[in-house]
Amino acid sequence: MRRPLSPTLAKLAEQEVNETPDRIQQDIIILRVWIRQQPHLRARTDVDFLIAFLRRCRYSLEETKRRIDRYFTHYNLFPEIMNNRCVTQRLLDINRMGICLYPDMPKGDSRTAMFIARFGHFDPNLYMLREIYHFSSMAMEVIALENDYASLAGICEIIDLEGVNSDKMRRFDRVLFRKWWNWLYNCSPLKVKEMYIINMPKDIQGTVMFLYNVLSMQVNYPIRVLKNSEELIEHIGKESLPEEYGGTNGHMGECVAYMEDLLNSYRGYFEQDCNYGTIEELRHGEIATYEAEFGASGSFRRLNWD
Repeated sequence: MRRPLSPTLAKLAEQEVNETPDRIQQDIIILRVWIRQQPHLRARTDVDFLIAFLRRCRYSLEETKRRIDRYFTHYNLFPEIMNNRCVTQRLLDINRMGICLYPDMPKGDSRTAMFIARFGHFDPNLYMLREIYHFSSMAMEVIALENDYASLAGICEIIDLEGVNSDKMRRFDRVLFRKWWNWLYNCSPLKVKEMYIINMPKDIQGTVMFLYNVLSMQVNYPIRVLKNSEELIEHIGKESLPEEYGGTNGHMGECVAYMEDLLNSYRGYFEQDCNYGTIEELRHGEIATYEAEFGASGSFRRLNWD
């Protein structure tokens, strides 16, 4: 049974995503019937999963159908991220590195949930970038199901570049990043409401600012470049940030423990992941192809990033 919302969250649900309790069950039935009618689609139909996508699409049934279809189509189009999503010891080790942090709950009444990416803690000698995105896709799905602030108010993404140097940028897989960005914007059950880039070292400013200019034209939310966590607090306050960033929302270690507990509780959920995806030969109409989604060789457009 779906957990009840507090009065504050119920008001947020109505204002932000057009959620009304009387309509939820009817919309879930409509989506389940629609999924069964799609010969190519093997999609999850549990209540929490469908509600997460309804919220992401502000309860537009047609947009929800399209996003669910895109999400499971990417099991074929983006296999390096969406295949073999199991809770393994290596996945838990990635979580413990603290590269991607998800503070438990915001303290304010209607604040977006936080996602903090600390790419300076990523060691390309130990892990591949696709493993980090693989972990993030699982973490974001769990957050969409468990954190009502995230699914209702969206997420505020903080990109902390402290410790990222020119050598790491040269080894950065740009094609994979663009595919990840496409998944995040067009498929993810969570909506990014705003993004902040902080602690950018001087030797990578040119590359990052070029990337910033390209991506800013492709999204409908603000991306802001700030010097440090002090400027970040001026924009979003202390209530949602961990203490290491000058906030009052717990420690980074608590963020890591929170996510590890969630992932362990979802082991059975992800063990079923192999049952989902699409069979494109059974799709009515045009088959979704890699080239149509990502461009030739996954390039989108040929861009000179160096």
